[in-house]
Amino acid sequence: MAETNGINMLDVKKKNRGSILRLIYQNGSISRKEIATALGLTPAAITLITNDLIEEGLLEESSYESSNVGRKGRKEILLEIRGKKFAAIGVYISKHKFRIMCMDLKNTILFEDTVLTADCYYDSSKILAKLCQSVTNLLADDKILHGRTLLGMGVCVNGIVKSRQGISVKSYGIWEENVQVIAYLEEALQIPIILTNNICALAHGEAFLSRREYLDNMLFIKYGPGVGAARLNYRHTTHDFDYKAIELGHLIVEPDGLACICGNHGCLETIASYSSIERSISEAFSKENTPILYELLDGNPEKFTIEALVEAYEQNDPPIVKALEKVIRYLSLAIKNSICILEPSSVILYGELFESARFREVLNQNLKLFSVSERVSFSHFNLELETIGPAYTIINRFFELGGHLL
Repeated sequence: MAETNGINMLDVKKKNRGSILRLIYQNGSISRKEIATALGLTPAAITLITNDLIEEGLLEESSYESSNVGRKGRKEILLEIRGKKFAAIGVYISKHKFRIMCMDLKNTILFEDTVLTADCYYDSSKILAKLCQSVTNLLADDKILHGRTLLGMGVCVNGIVKSRQGISVKSYGIWEENVQVIAYLEEALQIPIILTNNICALAHGEAFLSRREYLDNMLFIKYGPGVGAARLNYRHTTHDFDYKAIELGHLIVEPDGLACICGNHGCLETIASYSSIERSISEAFSKENTPILYELLDGNPEKFTIEALVEAYEQNDPPIVKALEKVIRYLSLAIKNSICILEPSSVILYGELFESARFREVLNQNLKLFSVSERVSFSHFNLELETIGPAYTIINRFFELGGHLL
């Protein structure tokens, strides 16, 4: 079999096909000339590969654009993915619920649902059985896929994940340890499955939807209900992304602090997680001490929500301000330390509390004190990536395989 510098020529072709498909997908439509320039391939190679992809039904020629704007010139044919021909499923598993979504490659949502799992808490077999039932119902409805080819299902879950083995090693309260997620789902559903850490899946969605240059060597931080992060590296040679989950929430910030579910003491999550915030506020909760929050919750602390917390914070309820600004101080410190250790080119923040203008402003003030605010920004797709992210892991694998099914 022909090889060049030890690299199998079939692998080269597959990588080139994948790079072309991914580039077209992320741009919506693009000319062959632009593809050649972006990927550093010859026009002849681009023509050969794209013609194959058209014949295989993966690409189609669409509108024309002038190659010489403002004067007469040759019109370039634009290429785009035949997005309505394919679909992918994304699943986001968290405590007490999972969210499921099916989308085509035009980013059209075909189906989405949220399924509660409080009745099967900490039992992986019950949770996965519910998930399988939801997917089975989805696939049985011809109106959803409507002739589309299903590429597979991307699943993400909190905590430590061995993606290659398909194992959820430690989910921090969702289910037991060392759950064989892929083995269970592939046997039950007979479709390709990819398992990732939830933060990696969100970072994947951010990368796929964004065209910002600073995605290279990016640190993606999700806040709420705990704190997690993923580091992303962008490989320019293949237009591909590589991710590594980082347990940022278990960075020790108070050595003599409270016990954490991970077994250590003083982790960031013992201060910043939603449950920790709720616990600290409940100690001061009263009509006299927290009048605004008290009114928002009708005097019932069991009605606590993050939305009510943010409202009380923005209305300047003193104990709430004190509690959240302690959170901001320690979160800023964790971001600063992460930048010092990992040296990311940028940090992107994602989560419910970043919807609060006051929270963002105070956080930025703290980051300026550490001289790192210029590297930190907020996701352009905040609160939109939970199911899109894992769906993109399947789409990306499809591209990595050169447009061949898993």
